[in-house]
Amino acid sequence: MNPKFKGVYAVAVTPFKEDGQFDFESAKKNLDWLIEKGVQGICVLGATGEYQSVSDEEHMAYVREIVPYIKDRVSVIVGASRERPEDVVKLVQNIKECGGHAAMILPPFYCHPSQDEVVAHYRYIAEHVDFPVVAYNNPGSAGIAIERDTFKEVFQIPNTAIVKESSGDMHKLTEVLMDAPEQVSVFCGCDNLAFESFADGACGWISMLANIAPEQCVELYKAVCEEKDLEKGKEVYKQILPALDVLESFPKPVQALKYALSFKGLNGGYVRRPRLELTEEEKKFVENEMFLDQLR
Repeated sequence: MNPKFKGVYAVAVTPFKEDGQFDFESAKKNLDWLIEKGVQGICVLGATGEYQSVSDEEHMAYVREIVPYIKDRVSVIVGASRERPEDVVKLVQNIKECGGHAAMILPPFYCHPSQDEVVAHYRYIAEHVDFPVVAYNNPGSAGIAIERDTFKEVFQIPNTAIVKESSGDMHKLTEVLMDAPEQVSVFCGCDNLAFESFADGACGWISMLANIAPEQCVELYKAVCEEKDLEKGKEVYKQILPALDVLESFPKPVQALKYALSFKGLNGGYVRRPRLELTEEEKKFVENEMFLDQLR
């Protein structure tokens, strides 16, 4: 485990105004609340933060505004996935200059890279900017999985600090945990596998649900990872599992989180196209199936 990176990182939503501009005031208020509730980290501009819906220039502007605001209070990971490694390097350099702590990077998506191209992607980034990287295995988003032998090569790249394992395959997580060197932290990336991942040895969680239930997410982490109390952890997990399942199956998880924030007196803002806002029927589904009144 890399001691700098552990615990629950809320992968924060990015509030937009109705005209599509960033709502920095709401973003800062949301982040203040998350930090007050005890999350160990914040992930800015992850998929939940709609990174793919902002331009490089907007990405850099958001990072310049938000990262300095929170970097001295909590660990900050920033999503920096792009297909071209040159674009990734540009974004990572800005994250570094703004005081972030790590950059989360998918393999190149859409082009379906070979495994040697995945390694070359991460190696190119490390050669052009000296900064900790989260190697992000998410076949559903990237279109390809990072294979076991590929991970072993990625582990040899000095900047590799964290693996976010989001394949949904517990055996894959076990492989990563067995192969990861001591200086690499392994994080859960599937919300409804958090308990299982912690029990298997994961030391962190990049969590969607932490946007609206930070206290319970942190309780789960502490129970299993720090107190080694599986029964206590299981009880917390039972409370939040319905909401975790919705976030991993409902086709509009970002909208669900933004809507749910209103129940906390916070503002998730609007989504950007091509996303659409929730219908009234979908809002009712989110309220009922996520048991929003039970989350804290």
